[in-house]
Amino acid sequence: MKRLTAAELSYQLSDLPDRAAYLAAGCATLGEAIGCDRICWTDIDLGVRSAELWSDPPVERWERQVYLEVMAECPSVRYYRSHPGSFEPCRVSDLLSEREWRSTRAYSEHYRPLGLFHQLSIGLPPRTAARGTGWYLNRSDTDFTDDHVALARALMPVLSLLNKVYAESVAPCAEACERAGLTPREVDVLVLLARGLTARQIAAGCRIGVRTVNKHLEHIYRKLGCNDRLQTVNRARRLGLIT
Repeated sequence: MKRLTAAELSYQLSDLPDRAAYLAAGCATLGEAIGCDRICWTDIDLGVRSAELWSDPPVERWERQVYLEVMAECPSVRYYRSHPGSFEPCRVSDLLSEREWRSTRAYSEHYRPLGLFHQLSIGLPPRTAARGTGWYLNRSDTDFTDDHVALARALMPVLSLLNKVYAESVAPCAEACERAGLTPREVDVLVLLARGLTARQIAAGCRIGVRTVNKHLEHIYRKLGCNDRLQTVNRARRLGLIT
């Protein structure tokens, strides 16, 4: 097993053009570091029975449909729902006996047709009672080891940060930002600010110092005529700097 560090993961998955590029690179990087037959990133909303899936190999149409039907019964989903404050990586074998797992609808209808039996889940914040995001690594033959769980635990904070960095809900408008006099780095900081990241998280995502982030924030506040984070984000939305 290649021992991937959090710093290496951050370096490899930062500065990608969009979330699709991040998820594709994340699949390749995590899959190589831990080793699996299939890796999947999911954003599950049980309230409306929907799930955004990104998988390597790609998800087939039938697989997506079956997953939507059985996702509430997946052991890791049930575990994270019953432990809302826990983001500890977990294996199916930590949660159920082999016999119990084989008797579930999730296994018989979804995982068995794919030839998968073992799973390592890395749940990511934020999470609600109905919605959660995470990485799921799957294997056919051998279970994940304690070292794999330890590596997933070490990488989870960076994966959580990257999940926010590549959130789909905020994007900059290049022309509007240019008219406002924002530099490219200030635009990066503004977008991450709008996604709810702290100065320390922005620093980690951009690989710059916290003091540098605060300097960028001072310049953004001055250019937009604002005094705090919330006022700045709201004004940036009104001006069309971010959508």
